[in-house]
Amino acid sequence: MRLVLHIDLNAFFAQVEINRNPSLKGKPVAVGGGVRGVVSTCSYEARHFGVHSGMPLSDAYKHCPDIIMIPGDYHEYSRQSHLFFDAVREIFPRIQKASIDECYADATEFFQDISDDEEAMYERLFDVQMKLLRRTSLKCSMGLGHTKFMAKMGSDYKKPLGITFLLTPQEWQTKIWPLAIGKMYGIGEMTAPKLEAVGITTIGELATTASEGARKALGSNFDYLVGWANGLGSDVVSTESSQRKSCSNDVTLNQDTTDYDELRQWLVQCAEDVARQIRREGLVTRTVCIKLRDNNFYTETKRETFEEYTDSAETISFHALKIFDAFYRGQPIRLCGVSVEDLVKPSAVKKNIQLTLNEALADGGDSGETK
Repeated sequence: MRLVLHIDLNAFFAQVEINRNPSLKGKPVAVGGGVRGVVSTCSYEARHFGVHSGMPLSDAYKHCPDIIMIPGDYHEYSRQSHLFFDAVREIFPRIQKASIDECYADATEFFQDISDDEEAMYERLFDVQMKLLRRTSLKCSMGLGHTKFMAKMGSDYKKPLGITFLLTPQEWQTKIWPLAIGKMYGIGEMTAPKLEAVGITTIGELATTASEGARKALGSNFDYLVGWANGLGSDVVSTESSQRKSCSNDVTLNQDTTDYDELRQWLVQCAEDVARQIRREGLVTRTVCIKLRDNNFYTETKRETFEEYTDSAETISFHALKIFDAFYRGQPIRLCGVSVEDLVKPSAVKKNIQLTLNEALADGGDSGETK
């Protein structure tokens, strides 16, 4: 059977900030954006006070008045993520990044010689965990299973620096089945109450239920989720890059503003950030979109598609400002942002052009040129 490893960086953004400023170690730290923003992540010290990801900053201060709030440096987080997963890839060549702070790895060959000795497997994985920590100064938790679901649940089971095996029915029945249903990967905060309302309060109860109420609450996902809880599911770690189709950046302002020049400056900054991101990934675009949210929380988006593909910050900024000038009406703005769409590799642009010409000739069309 295939062995799937899930690696999850612990409180990643907060870790990076603590590594950059060691005086923050042991203190409640949170990374979040703007006065009206939310917590992106927080240190485990902050979590002891009930602070968590997605919490409004105002609530975080209520839970922990002494919390140290840091705006965040997403360029640095991206750089550190690349360094960490490059180090992982040297140990496990077949990895699939799931987000900026987590990945799956095919560990079948890595454990091939000791696959019948869990104690030895644990020691080997602990050595990997410590090696990654020494090299990158980043802590991670790991989960090992025969499916991606079990691997993911394993890495979530114990943090920070946890290692959890969910390879046998006994292991998942004793470790994850007793967990609250809301802790199950694939069950959102909107779905958990629906299951609780029909008597499904733990993962184990879902795994063993034949309840029509649970089936109705989950719809077409019922069989998948019950199967996952019983050790079924995908074990395929895909190394194919899942090329993104869009890229965005926005900013929530500290206070509503109608300042035309200030809004233009924020849009330029967002455009430059987006351009840096797509250049880093070797992508180009020909569609720019801007987003404006006013003081009544009404959000408008407008986009423009142009002829030539680009990764130029200047070009993206030009089109973003052009759109802004065309439809901004002077209303107070609390959030603005820029996104790019129709992202492709430059080689794909050339290929598409060539295919178009070939198709035109094949159809007897006139290319407009003479030979």
